[in-house]
Amino acid sequence: MRSKWAVVTSSIAVVAALGLIEAPAQAYGPTANSLGCRLYFGDAGTGSSPTTWSDTFGLTLSPATPAPGQTVTVTLTAAAGPLNGPAPLVAGDVPVVATVALGGSQSGTVTLNLAPYPTSAKDPYTPLGAISATGTFVAGPAGAATATVTRVKFANTTAATYCSNAGDRDHKAAPQASTIVEAFSVFDGSATVTAVSGQTVTTHARAGNTVTFAVAGLAPGATLTASLKDGAGAGTGEGTGTGSTDGSGAGTGTIAVPAGATTGVRSVAVSDGVNTVVAPITILGTPTIAINPGGGGAGTSVAVTGTNWNPGSTVAIRGYQALAGPPPPSPTGDAPVSITASASGGISTTYTVNDPATAYLGASSGVGPSTLFAIANWAASADACVAKTGAATTGSCSLTYNLSQTVTAGNLAMARAAGSGNIALSGVTLDGTVHTSTGTLPVITVTDYRGSTFGWSLVGTLTDFTGTPGGTIPKANLSWTPACTGTAGATNAVTAAAGTAGPVDGATLCSAPADAAGTGGSFDASAALALTVPAHQQAGSYSATLTITLS
Repeated sequence: MRSKWAVVTSSIAVVAALGLIEAPAQAYGPTANSLGCRLYFGDAGTGSSPTTWSDTFGLTLSPATPAPGQTVTVTLTAAAGPLNGPAPLVAGDVPVVATVALGGSQSGTVTLNLAPYPTSAKDPYTPLGAISATGTFVAGPAGAATATVTRVKFANTTAATYCSNAGDRDHKAAPQASTIVEAFSVFDGSATVTAVSGQTVTTHARAGNTVTFAVAGLAPGATLTASLKDGAGAGTGEGTGTGSTDGSGAGTGTIAVPAGATTGVRSVAVSDGVNTVVAPITILGTPTIAINPGGGGAGTSVAVTGTNWNPGSTVAIRGYQALAGPPPPSPTGDAPVSITASASGGISTTYTVNDPATAYLGASSGVGPSTLFAIANWAASADACVAKTGAATTGSCSLTYNLSQTVTAGNLAMARAAGSGNIALSGVTLDGTVHTSTGTLPVITVTDYRGSTFGWSLVGTLTDFTGTPGGTIPKANLSWTPACTGTAGATNAVTAAAGTAGPVDGATLCSAPADAAGTGGSFDASAALALTVPAHQQAGSYSATLTITLS
């Protein structure tokens, strides 16, 4: 175990870059402050080397105003960190352990940790670097509370440093609460949507609807303001609502959904001027329908879907003629189909088109000025026509047919001749000179019948040659001279290219390029092999594994 000083603290000017960090909504600092520290060898005794650690500290809670039962993350930051002692440190030598005491409506302590500290090796008498130690607690009862840093330990296993409120004392056995204190509150208010005009549900609303809400846990006798915000209750508010609370902090109010309100998952945010509570709501947009198919002849069954209809409302689907005057268009002779919108405002049904005058399929809901309406174009297609009427001698008509052909992709594959998996290189007899052993990689046939624009490549990988009874010839000693041609009689869309002569391991044997005009064909790849045998190689029988990969 290394015998090192943990840290030696002293006054340090720390003002760098703090303006670049956006402070949470509720936080102590960043503020200049000081802690008193002592070094404890072997983490025992009463400590030595009393010093003062001056830094810019921050203490934050997230969320800043938690609800009872909510998990809260506490973070202690220091901009520069203490000074190192006389011995160098490696990364992670002095993990940080901070203790935060909870007060007021909360009780207990929170342990904050920063295990990898410092984050890099440090020379003697240099700042150890910024600190950000975190821990969590579960919020208790509602009410005002405080979080106070009572002690920070730099937990080197051989020489730990303990810091608490400034002053010369035994900071390990007799820590004192520091002045790094964050006041916060645990808030137990709530809001719910109780009614929405024009809707049968309380989960959705659209522009023009009035939302009625109820609140609890806010300030007694308060005037309430409300607006629509994002799903988390943040962002720029839309619309203006009002309300009030009684002596118990419970109350009601309303807000009208304005024209142009942001659609989708939103919330009604209600404030008493100090605290804000939110209730979820979804703002509906313009109703839509979609049809599939978009046209056809008499008897065509059409799948009709849609979004942003009033949940639980009745929606009528029917055909409409081409618009011949002011909207809406006239209905066709096909009977309407009625469906009920889902809890999210969706619709889904089928509708059969028979009337050849159909130019649109439409959906409508409601009556009078509040009617919702959406249409989709329909392309009528006749399966019969009249070429000549009566005794007419001129005229023609046509029927069209859509032809289809499916071309199924084949495979990219390779094959070799049966029994060609073993390659014997020419033998050599040692005579004190370097020898070259030769051989041939038999033909590998690559077939690309994918009908694509993609290319492919053959790449070799090799192990070292291992001898029996002993010895090794490095894989780098095996070279090849690749060859790659089109298979005799094949019709190829591209030309394959042989790889470069040289060492085998990791090298390309053959490849075919990608081509936007199309690729494919059949190709034969092979190679002349040459193994350099050192002049005084250990005699024996050598083997290696050559792997050819197609990709």
